[in-house]
Amino acid sequence: MKLYFGLCIMCYANIYVFSENIVQNVTAILKPYMLNGHYIDWPNKKVEANYLHDKRCIPKNIIFTRFQICGNQVILVSPRYKEGVPFTLSQLMLYDKDQCFNYVRPFPSLEKNIADENKSIVNAIDIYMGQNGIVWVLDIGIINTLEETPKRESEAKILGIDYGDGRIVHRIPLRPLICRTRSRLQYIVVEYDNVNNDKPIIYIGDGGTRSIIVWNVQVNEGYRVKLPYSSTTTCTDFSTEDVFYLVLIENFNSNYIYFTYLSSSDMFKVRTKDLQKKINPKCIIDVGRKPCKMVVLGAAYGSVMYFRIKGMNHLYSWDTKESFLEENMKIVKKSVDCRTITHIDVDNDGVLWKLESNFEDYVVNTVGCYGASIMLSPIVGKSVPPQQDKN
Repeated sequence: MKLYFGLCIMCYANIYVFSENIVQNVTAILKPYMLNGHYIDWPNKKVEANYLHDKRCIPKNIIFTRFQICGNQVILVSPRYKEGVPFTLSQLMLYDKDQCFNYVRPFPSLEKNIADENKSIVNAIDIYMGQNGIVWVLDIGIINTLEETPKRESEAKILGIDYGDGRIVHRIPLRPLICRTRSRLQYIVVEYDNVNNDKPIIYIGDGGTRSIIVWNVQVNEGYRVKLPYSSTTTCTDFSTEDVFYLVLIENFNSNYIYFTYLSSSDMFKVRTKDLQKKINPKCIIDVGRKPCKMVVLGAAYGSVMYFRIKGMNHLYSWDTKESFLEENMKIVKKSVDCRTITHIDVDNDGVLWKLESNFEDYVVNTVGCYGASIMLSPIVGKSVPPQQDKN
């Protein structure tokens, strides 16, 4: 029985998860948070009116796709896919009270999210919360990317924002490391030295050029590592729309970057130590054949990778300490509606959270004037192995 078929059969089985190991002091905020582009905590009513009047804010065009949790606060990414997205980073407070919808405010401020300034956050598409309180932001510099005519406002860059006071303390230009016409930057991960948290190494996947960009923050130096052609020979889609997933898996002995294209049939990995040496192609390891078109959603608890099947909404996990086999892939949460999970993260108490929305409706403009239906919610329970077809 092929793995893909086994996972699909399992998707229709009645599988439940039960709560366990809940940290008592956070149960008050373990509830879903509904989000929407209409619910914004503006500096004042005049600013809100001006943004709405000038169409700098079109609420139905706002959608949140990625997030990071720190304490009882969440940093959210709202890419400028369409016009009228007033900010591309925002902050949500996790409160001990029930609300129909929850308000977000620009992070670190509305002024630093102005799209037409080179020193501002133009279009954040991914973030990573650093161990030293720095929010690392991947800013592609191009806005309205789902419109007919995207607009380049600045060059691609990495920003390091101090989570405490909102200061931009790192500004790393990526222009020398990318191809302006072919590069396609989508994911960022950051590795910290176990001894000294002030020595981060940043990794960015460039799906358009089959490369991983490596930046050493301490020495202020970066380079582009070209991956061997073998890492894409199993791709079935060579269009510019193919997604290049990149996740950091942390193990006791060595850390690895796992990577794959959405259309590729195989999963690959490489030691971060080898990437820091500018790599020998022989260091690339083919982990094995993927069960399906895996939409990788992130990693947590050091070694666990989370994903969903393209076209389906259930959440799965695979502990990379185990073999890349069907029996080692587990269902974490069954979907109960049409929302699609776009990202996962773990809070300070070890609880897994997921961000989901009707993203497909948003892309094809069928969300209506009310905009996308977005939910941030915790997942409390244990993973369940997929059921096998007994016939």
